[in-house]
Amino acid sequence: MVFQNTYRGFLYRQLFTTPALITPSTVSLAGQTGIVTGSNTGLGYHASSQILSLGLSRLILAVRDTTKGEKARSSLLATLEESSRTSGKNQPQVEVWPVDLTSYTSIIEFANRVRDTPNLHVSFIILNAGVARFGFEPAPNGNEITIQTNWLSTALMAITLRPILQAQYAQAKRTATNGHTPGPPVLSIVGSEVAQWAVFKERKIAASNPHTSILAVLNDRKKFSPGDRYYTSKLLLTLFFREFVDRLPSTKNDVVVNLVNPGFCYGSELHRSITGPLGAVFGGIKRTIGRSTDVGARTLVHGAAVAGKETHGCYLSDEKVAPWMDFVITSKGEQAAHEMWKELSEELRGVINIDEVMEQTGV
Repeated sequence: MVFQNTYRGFLYRQLFTTPALITPSTVSLAGQTGIVTGSNTGLGYHASSQILSLGLSRLILAVRDTTKGEKARSSLLATLEESSRTSGKNQPQVEVWPVDLTSYTSIIEFANRVRDTPNLHVSFIILNAGVARFGFEPAPNGNEITIQTNWLSTALMAITLRPILQAQYAQAKRTATNGHTPGPPVLSIVGSEVAQWAVFKERKIAASNPHTSILAVLNDRKKFSPGDRYYTSKLLLTLFFREFVDRLPSTKNDVVVNLVNPGFCYGSELHRSITGPLGAVFGGIKRTIGRSTDVGARTLVHGAAVAGKETHGCYLSDEKVAPWMDFVITSKGEQAAHEMWKELSEELRGVINIDEVMEQTGV
């Protein structure tokens, strides 16, 4: 096991490694458009604030609750207002678009809006929205909500948005003037190093019960493991990511896709379901070894706005390419990725045809 993937490695990074703040003197996002999901609070909000400070021209806050999204928009613009006065820069265009990651219909509607909005050329998308529940809670469609949000719906977002980014980029290249070709678009997915620690007992249970899917076991309240569920959801997302990258068109795919680990952060609402004495203890631990969400958000900004083509298909931690979690690069991990892709395809069969969407090149 590499040091990166040990508990000591985790603690070392948390206590002694601070991702660098990206400043306007080194990066300009002028003329670009970005989308950030889960951007009304926590990492998404702070990442949005930081990319706006880099001169982003248009930002789409993709949120479940548009009322909270509008409050975030007002706060972001108010923060920029003073600096805009002193610098003379124009205020960016900040919009709030609804997307509910517990609803496949909402995700498809969001993707269609990205596709159909006139003159929209998205430079990067940060898929940040996620949840952590320590009690069993079903989403409206019956799937356990952590699995639904962090794996299934994030996967659907990535699959549907990637060809849209490609098509917009192809159009931008065709219409480029003065020899100025925009850089390739980036689809940056927020993962987590906790995938390394997942037990993922559900796979073993399903293997011992013929005709039982892993998703069915994950949705079984009696088999719910509170301490492992978030870890497993991030492992499933990592397995999806690797299979997703492997299945991208071998030609005519310019979209840079990477997976970003922001580290363990305090100040977000991710663990808000932990209450009482346990919540107090957990909050104390987060404050002791956690990064602020403002610092953690720097990794999201790096993954979307700084990291280049060389990070395509890579796992990033602390603003650099990092080793994969041990399990995912083993033969068992590769087999698990194939299995989960089949289950994902089956789950989304009534929503999209994954194979067809994956083959789209945007040309």
